[in-house]
Amino acid sequence: MPATLSIEGKTFDLLGTQRSGAAVYRGQSEFLRIGEKSNITRDLALHHEMEKAHYPVAEIRAEGEHEGKGYFIEASLGRASFRALFADDYATGSITDTNFARFVAVAKKLFVAEVRAAQPKWNIQEFAAGINLMHLSREIGGYGKAIEERFVEVAARLQKMPGTLLHGDCNAANMYEGGVIDLEDSFYGPVGYDIVSALMTADWSPLTREHEFHAHYRFTDDQKNEYVQALLPIAKKAQIHISQKDINDLAFCRAIWLCSGMNAWPRLQQWRFDKLIREYLS
Repeated sequence: MPATLSIEGKTFDLLGTQRSGAAVYRGQSEFLRIGEKSNITRDLALHHEMEKAHYPVAEIRAEGEHEGKGYFIEASLGRASFRALFADDYATGSITDTNFARFVAVAKKLFVAEVRAAQPKWNIQEFAAGINLMHLSREIGGYGKAIEERFVEVAARLQKMPGTLLHGDCNAANMYEGGVIDLEDSFYGPVGYDIVSALMTADWSPLTREHEFHAHYRFTDDQKNEYVQALLPIAKKAQIHISQKDINDLAFCRAIWLCSGMNAWPRLQQWRFDKLIREYLS
């Protein structure tokens, strides 16, 4: 994709490419996403579904075709992601109470919408595909069968919970004060998966720099507890009981997603494999 694109009378600069192949461009106060029409059509359909259900997603300003590709333009949700804000905080000590409170507020908005949109049933196979279970089973070698067996046990326990449309990759990098971005990994699954993902994703990269990527921050145990206590009443009000066991099961499912597709970063991949085996299979 070119470094600069002009669409709808506006100029956008290339930021990067998503896993789906869609390119992301930044404008003055908007973002452009452009790629294969089938992928953009899917992303737009998910975006509009979330908008209709009052998920905290960006406003779509325009959509159409450009040189055989589909595109849409969305409003900016803030100047910096919470990962960037947390990294700045962490570099000088710890995450500030102000930034953490804002992060919790966005998570609550998302969770309220997901709970309201919940349906009694969700499909285990669709959820397994969403978290890339079989990809990881093939990639992790001799532990593949054990991971599949544990997932079957976990999914059976989680079936008591309703299902909803999930962001799929909910973490501080995709969360801004105005809401959540990057919906291309969305799928359906148990209520609670996204909020657990947002809480524990940073724990799945090391703080040290000898790997291809490293974590930019860590939540303290007190912050994790504060987060959980702030969000669980939303589920309780809807008569959805989420126990600590459920949180652990949802965290395992998120760990599967985070460990899959890491072949391009072998040192980080091995670090995550070792952590997964140590925490869930030993």
